[in-house]
Order: sequence, then C-alpha cells, then structure tokens
Amino acid sequence: MPDLLIAQRHSAHLDRVVEALRQVHESDGYPMVWPDDPVAWLTPAGWIGAWVALADGVVVGHVMLVAADGVEHIEELAAAARTSVTGLAGVSRLFVTPKARGSRIASALLERVEDTPTRRGRRLVLDVVDDCGPAVRLYERLGWVRVASGPAAWTGPDGVRPRTAAYLCPR
Repeated sequence: MPDLLIAQRHSAHLDRVVEALRQVHESDGYPMVWPDDPVAWLTPAGWIGAWVALADGVVVGHVMLVAADGVEHIEELAAAARTSVTGLAGVSRLFVTPKARGSRIASALLERVEDTPTRRGRRLVLDVVDDCGPAVRLYERLGWVRVASGPAAWTGPDGVRPRTAAYLCPR
C-alpha cells in the first residue's frame, strides 16, 4: 500500500468517495440498499465532519462523524456512557475499498475521528450489522465496548430487520 493520507473530506472528494462506495457496495453489499442519491447519503442531516483515506490521490476509505440521535440503541448507549444523547457523537459511513483492505486503513480512520476537535468532548458511539463479520471484529479488537444489540429500526432489501450491535468507544 502506498503512503496513506487521512484528510478532511471536501466537496471535491465526493465523486471519488461515491466511486469507492460503489466498489464496497458491489463487493460487500454495504450499504445494503444503494442510495438513490449517494452524495446525499454521504452528507446526511446532522453530519459534523468527514474524512477520507487517500493512497496516491485515490480515495480508499471514508468515515464521518454525525449527531448520535440516529444511531441504533442510542438510549442504551447514552445510559452506558452516563450522559445524554447530546453528549455522544456517532461514527458513520466507515468503509475501505476491497483492494485496500488489510492495511489498517479502517483503524487509521477511526483514530482520526477519535482525535478530531469537532468531537468537542463527546463520547463516540456506533452501530453495525451484527453478523460477526470484519467490522464487528475490528471494533472489538480496538477495544470498543458492545452495549446493546437487537433488531434494527430499518429493513434490508429482503424486508427483514437485520440484527445490529451498538458500541461505545473506550476513550
């Protein structure tokens, strides 16, 4: 893997981020349903900041920080963190392109979010489809604490509510 740069995402990155997301979707089915407007999906209401991983100018990963009120199992997360929902920030839209995996890019993106000033002292939380896959293993290896799990508030393309797990950042 060439030298990696984690940079704040700008509007000029969005076309390349959408292309990276398309690669992830075609490889892994994330997101489960391809959005009608991928740029809007990457800029949801309540987003606080976003970062890209660049290798030789190519977008190979992405992560964003959002208001936590849309995270699954948010009440359980707030209780575990001993704070209100406004005391939390959600990690969202984290993905790494298939060819760039195994290079610790996801870990680097998470570290960047953990160190960002836009976090403003809020405790980080996230939710993930609870399929015992690579994302679940990554969060647990990095020390994130599983707080809750259960059916999602949304349905997948098959009409079924997948099981999700909610995690609290250890720091």
